[in-house]
Amino acid sequence: MAISNEVLNTTFADLRGPLVNSFVRSNELFEALNTKARMPMEGGSYIERSFTGGSPARGVGVYVGDELLNMTRRQQVKKFQVEPHRLVCAINIPKKELKMNSGKLAVIRLIEEYPQTVMDGAKADINAYLLTGVSRGIVFQTAELKGLLSLSGDVSDGIGTGVTNGLIDFTTPALQATAGQVVQGVAKATSYFHYNQYATIGTFSSEGITKLRKMYRTCAHYAGSGKGPDLVIMDDDTYTNFEKDRRDLVRIKVVEDKTEKSNTLELGIGVAKVYSSIDLEVSNFSTAAATAGCAYYLNTDYLEMPMSEAPNISEFKERVGDQDVVTALFSMQANLICTKTVAQGVVTGGVA
Repeated sequence: MAISNEVLNTTFADLRGPLVNSFVRSNELFEALNTKARMPMEGGSYIERSFTGGSPARGVGVYVGDELLNMTRRQQVKKFQVEPHRLVCAINIPKKELKMNSGKLAVIRLIEEYPQTVMDGAKADINAYLLTGVSRGIVFQTAELKGLLSLSGDVSDGIGTGVTNGLIDFTTPALQATAGQVVQGVAKATSYFHYNQYATIGTFSSEGITKLRKMYRTCAHYAGSGKGPDLVIMDDDTYTNFEKDRRDLVRIKVVEDKTEKSNTLELGIGVAKVYSSIDLEVSNFSTAAATAGCAYYLNTDYLEMPMSEAPNISEFKERVGDQDVVTALFSMQANLICTKTVAQGVVTGGVA
């Protein structure tokens, strides 16, 4: 007996939740934000967050007793503003496939071939764009994702409020301030602490681990709370060098043997989990230093992805039109926002 639309949706109803959950949890950044409840439902035309770039008052030292207090009020409160971006994809299953198959196992196979494949591709595309500003092009082309705020400072042609330029620049704070870039609706400047930390590695064998650890301490210092980044994402070649140094590190009483007891997909620096990401393809960068390796240091206490619509897949419905298919829609509407850029960092160059 052929698979009816009702039978397809009945089985699909049990699998939609796990598919969406896998979409979130298979992305390192999404998973970290979701675990910390940093993906709230939020309406409005814009995602807005205020931040204080410096003290609004100045104190005086009292040496004699009649010194005048500084009553000048210095306004240091600014507002980040990012526009939510909507993504929609039509998932079609030809009716010919439904007529040629029968039984629950056949339904599950069709769901694996169509909705699951689309979700896996969409996840990879979004993750690649967030990390490099370039999609893998499986489901969404780069042009369709330009409304998202990318971590890559190489992005300069984003579409929408607050996303024209990427969040994390591959250059020193001083050069970030003079580049004239507006990130999240606010021009980068060192005077009110709207910039990211940056370091570069010459040769990994001589200074790789030193630079990576120093970046962690720098980000922790500027976070203010004393807590460093909790998520580090490296390109695979940089991660390979990092893993090798960790594996070869021998102490008097302790041997670092985590790499021997794990799948080597996750290590650590401080309290941060360190991941290798194939989606972090350094050849997509235009900055020379970043093409030689990239390691993002992210403090998710200051990162959010508010949702106007959480990732969702609709039921399959018969389509009346120019194709003999049943259609389900994958859709989401959200964007990334960072409330403290000075707590985020990047280390380039780790490949050599």
